[in-house]
Amino acid sequence: MAIGIESLFTSALGLSAPWRVENVNLDMARRRIDFDLTCDAKRLACPVCGLLDQGIHDRQKRQWRHLDFFQYEAWLHAEVPRVACSDCGKTTQAQVPWAREGSG
Repeated sequence: MAIGIESLFTSALGLSAPWRVENVNLDMARRRIDFDLTCDAKRLACPVCGLLDQGIHDRQKRQWRHLDFFQYEAWLHAEVPRVACSDCGKTTQAQVPWAREGSG
C-alpha cells in the first residue's frame, strides 16, 4: 500500500481530523525539517465554555519546536483557529493536539 508523505507524517505525529500535515520541507543543508499543519474545520467547540459548532473568527500563525527527527531539527507550523463563541462572548485560540497549553 502506497502512502503519501503528508499522510505518513500525519499518522507519525498522531494527528487526527480536523488536523493534518499539509506540506513537508526538508532542508538537508540546515539539517532541518519543517511540517506545515492545517486545520480543515470550519467550526469548532468553544475552548472556554465547550459550546459546540462555533465559528472560526480568524487564524494566527504559530510555530513549535518538536523532537528531532533522526538528526534533523523538527519544527511544526500552523495557522491556529481562534473561535468566536456566541454564548460566552469570548474569542479564544483553539487548543492544538501536539502542544501543552500556552506553548507556541
